[in-house]
Amino acid sequence: MVKGRNPYKNKISVLVDVWTKIISYGDLAGITRDEIRKVLYEAYKSRNITPFKGKANPEDLYDKELMSLYVVGKYGLGLDKQYPEIFDEVFYNEKLYERIIEIMLSNEDNEKTRSIVLNLLGGGIDSNTIARILRTLFTAIVFGFREEEELIRLLHRFLEVFPEEEQTIRKYSRFYIAFRVAEAISKGIVRNRVSKEVYKQSLALKIGLPKIIPDDQYIYSIAREVFHVPDKILKNVLTINSNKNTTKPKQSVGNRDKN
Repeated sequence: MVKGRNPYKNKISVLVDVWTKIISYGDLAGITRDEIRKVLYEAYKSRNITPFKGKANPEDLYDKELMSLYVVGKYGLGLDKQYPEIFDEVFYNEKLYERIIEIMLSNEDNEKTRSIVLNLLGGGIDSNTIARILRTLFTAIVFGFREEEELIRLLHRFLEVFPEEEQTIRKYSRFYIAFRVAEAISKGIVRNRVSKEVYKQSLALKIGLPKIIPDDQYIYSIAREVFHVPDKILKNVLTINSNKNTTKPKQSVGNRDKN
């Protein structure tokens, strides 16, 4: 994680509060994923916290954001050992994605890895599922529990194992760069256009894939919506169209799980 102000302090505090509320329930065995998603939604709205996202605001955004709750609960609080029933019954997707990550990173045989992963996913894989798997590692990295090099390795492994998903991998790489630049702006690490370009280019070089550099409008969207950086700061760092509106997030929390 880049040094500087911690832009996740309030978010982590809210996630801990949500966990406190969850484990205070009388019947943990009966709690559902939908109930927890709604608790998370209400907690975020009350504290003006935005889920991790790019430019889009998908209907399953808060289902995806359960990954943040999972990561803090497991790595930050160690609750997976105390309350395994919650992690087994509610966070089944997140546990599966972590298992797939370990398989992808530990196996060099592309065909064998592909077969194992597809079998775990019921025979198929799509861009949304890949994005969710990458989000698993991304979230742990952002919160400081895993290393960026692991995500870079995973991006390359996906290209090797699922070459037909090249556009998905490039798209996620572009999101990651935009997110980390926006994060650096929020921390006061990047303060002008020169340092922004250096930061952006260095991340792209580190990932080592072609055509993954995001435009400033993409960075602006994340910095403004996720990190709530004021426009007056962003206009000094980014080359943006100030008349271009950002999309307000959809507020659906009761949608069916897509994965």
